[in-house]
Amino acid sequence: MKKTISLSIIVLLFSFLAACQSVEKENKTSATFTGTIEEINGQSALVSIEEGEILHSGNSVNIDLSVNSKETFHVGDRVKVSYDGEVRESLPLSVNVIDIEMVR
Repeated sequence: MKKTISLSIIVLLFSFLAACQSVEKENKTSATFTGTIEEINGQSALVSIEEGEILHSGNSVNIDLSVNSKETFHVGDRVKVSYDGEVRESLPLSVNVIDIEMVR
């Protein structure tokens, strides 16, 4: 009886660990693009896309700047944006930003 309970607890713990790993993987970057900031409105910016697969969907994208609070972004800055790979086909395009870094 004790072996059955112990085995059940071990299986349950491994299930929780597997669930935690799959949530962590969802936040990983699957695509990037580079572009130039054309407009800034609060914590969002309109970026003119220069390189990346996202160019097949459009040439400008609205991004959330708050994911990188270490940088102060300005109009004219070149940036590299990492996102989850999903592109919302709006005008301008929209993505789920994971990271933004300055391109110098």
